[in-house]
Parts: sequence; C-alpha cells; structure tokens
Amino acid sequence: MNKIFLKLNGAQGAPKAAGNTPVISAKQFFGIEGGKQYCQPGMFISYAKSLRENEIEQLEQFIDCMNDGLRTIGTVTTRRDKGGRQYSYLNFVKINATVGIKVILEAGMKQLISDYQDGKIAIDFTLEQLVEEALNS
Repeated sequence: MNKIFLKLNGAQGAPKAAGNTPVISAKQFFGIEGGKQYCQPGMFISYAKSLRENEIEQLEQFIDCMNDGLRTIGTVTTRRDKGGRQYSYLNFVKINATVGIKVILEAGMKQLISDYQDGKIAIDFTLEQLVEEALNS
C-alpha cells in the first residue's frame, strides 16, 4: 500500500527549472513563505484524504513528473468522473514513453497545472513533503 495513503488515513531534490522560472517549495505552495498560495494546508489534507489509493499514486506520479521538469503534451481538458469530481488527464513526455495521469482538480491542482504548463513555475517538492508540511502547519 502507498505510504502516503497510509499516513493520511491513520496508518529534496534539486530544482530543475531553466532560466528565471521561479521554483516553489511545499511551504510556498501553501503560501507560508510568500508568493502565490495554491491551497490552504487543511484543505489540502481534506483533498488528499478524499482520494482513493490509486488517485494518491497518480497524484504522486504527477508531482514527480513536474519535479523532474517533464513536458506535457496534448490538450488538457476538464472532465467529470463517475463521482462528479472534475479532473484532467495529463500526458507527460519521458525519454522513451508518454505517461498518462489523471489528476483530480481540487485543492489548487488546476492552477498549479496551468502555471506549470505556462512556464510560470517549476516545483521542488514531493507529495510526501506537501503532506508533511500540511500536517505540520
């Protein structure tokens, strides 16, 4: 079972940005160290707890892809899943494959995706760091 899923339910890498792209940390994601706040810590924990285990795994993979500075391809379309939640399906380009990831668009994820794709930000955090920061705030 995913360790982040277990942590939520009771149970640092170097910046990859090129040029002058601002690199945000987990603290900056929550607006604790200035800059744009994408989400409040409590709201993020509620969001993360509402996700199923496979959605947590995809969220972790999504953040890892952004942390690695991977490019997205294709149109990002907002849809509703069977549970009525908005999501987007993102395709990240790796060296030998394209990785498709479903991301539930709550808790600042839609704006994070938009800013990342527009080259406004790069990230320097993992999902585990986001969870830790949210739990400790």
